[in-house]
Amino acid sequence: MTYCTTDELIAATGSALNATTVLTPIITAADREIDAYLAPHNLGAGDSIGACKEASLHLSTAGIYTRMQLDGTQPESITAAEIDRAIARHRAAAFRLLDLYIADQVSTSGSNMAYVRRVDGRW
Repeated sequence: MTYCTTDELIAATGSALNATTVLTPIITAADREIDAYLAPHNLGAGDSIGACKEASLHLSTAGIYTRMQLDGTQPESITAAEIDRAIARHRAAAFRLLDLYIADQVSTSGSNMAYVRRVDGRW
């Protein structure tokens, strides 16, 4: 499942990168990272597609910036330090959204409760 689309990423970033060969793999990588982050909490996107969509857009935007650094296509008007800060800012925003989603799911599902039963019959 992809959380954001190439059209949404293009609209958010103005990217002119090829949607099929470049942006789709960037989004796919971002979404795998989201799934991996949610997995230890036994969560998926579920009904919170909004939070995961925004997190995906942030991580995908960071992916575009990373690609600029690696392939040398970053604009000359933007320094490497500015790109690093943009990447860090987008990644932090994505994980803030995911942390809020996790906290909301844990508090509403009661999954932070533990039930204990003795098996020897004594209390």
